[in-house]
Amino acid sequence: MRILVVDDEETIREILRDGLEPLGHEIHAAVDGLDALRKIEEIHPGIVILDVNMPRLDGYGVLSRIRGMEGTQRIFVLMLTAKAELHELERGLSLGADDYLAKPFHLRELIARTQAAVRIRTLQDELHLRNQQLAEGLKKEERLNQKMMLEMEVAARLQKGMLSPARLELGRVHACARYRPSTQIGGDFYDLRPLGAKKVSIFLADAVGHGVSAALLAAMLKTGIEDALSGEPMPASILSSLNRRFQFCADHGKYLTAFSGMLDCESGNLVYSLAGHVPPLAYRCSSQKIEKLDSPGFCLGIFEDGRYENREARLFHGDRLFAYTDGISEASADDSHLFGSLFPDLLRRHANLPNEGFLDFLDDDLSCFLGSAPPADDYTLLAVQLLPG
Repeated sequence: MRILVVDDEETIREILRDGLEPLGHEIHAAVDGLDALRKIEEIHPGIVILDVNMPRLDGYGVLSRIRGMEGTQRIFVLMLTAKAELHELERGLSLGADDYLAKPFHLRELIARTQAAVRIRTLQDELHLRNQQLAEGLKKEERLNQKMMLEMEVAARLQKGMLSPARLELGRVHACARYRPSTQIGGDFYDLRPLGAKKVSIFLADAVGHGVSAALLAAMLKTGIEDALSGEPMPASILSSLNRRFQFCADHGKYLTAFSGMLDCESGNLVYSLAGHVPPLAYRCSSQKIEKLDSPGFCLGIFEDGRYENREARLFHGDRLFAYTDGISEASADDSHLFGSLFPDLLRRHANLPNEGFLDFLDDDLSCFLGSAPPADDYTLLAVQLLPG
């Protein structure tokens, strides 16, 4: 340890040098306060043994300067004084002294106190170094997080750009979508598109989980649905095509659920098929009844020979088709009550609203239902109405 001995008595300086150098310390000496300040700037000692009574600048003045200089606050200061009064001790400690020893002193005691100061200063240096390393690590992590956030924002914009427009109007059919990822990117995907002048394709899928892996699967659906629609555009055929495309998922413990529907804009006839997806609901305006549109079919990517079945339903004037992902139907604030149990009542209560208004109220109802708890999963809503001809 580099130690600076500051005392105007040469005898004291020599005694301390002879006592401390054999212990492996690097000893420097200063003859008064001003000399001490110069030496401190030159050699940057870890410990200063500082006499109080000196000409030109006393020990208190030196101590005050040390504690006020940049880069010297961690120097351990052991003060020596011939004045052992309590107020002298209080003055030195209040100015920032770390230890105090009265003259005349026993050399063995001063050496013991110095060795204790070495241990303290060594621990301080180690702590300072670790704090610096921690601060640098936190800064690096913060930069990485900022970079990741920027990349996630770009990914979110790209993913949103892969989705079809949120509104579709074709003939008597009005459709509206509401996409809500739980993080910046999500695992849900929807596609609303006209097929010719008289039919509308309605597609909704949910990749298991959420976050990056689910978002990558959802992104692959963009080209998958376009390829499937270019062939035989019937719901069961579309799901079969997608199931073959996503066979790699099984090896990674992933899969997707999906709903595919084909709606005739003139007749209201709906052909649909499900791949392990939550069944859509049809609100019947004339009877105010809720019909569940179920259909057998395994999730996409699990079985290579997955079979899917076309089923039919018909929408009449004022009816509403409501398709959704399980992120909203299974939303719960306490794991005992699910938001999906409220769907029949909500469909009836908001039956007279247009699609956008219905989905707005559904968002608000979900917020009230969850309270302060955020949704735990992505969710997407599709509302389709058949208007008067």
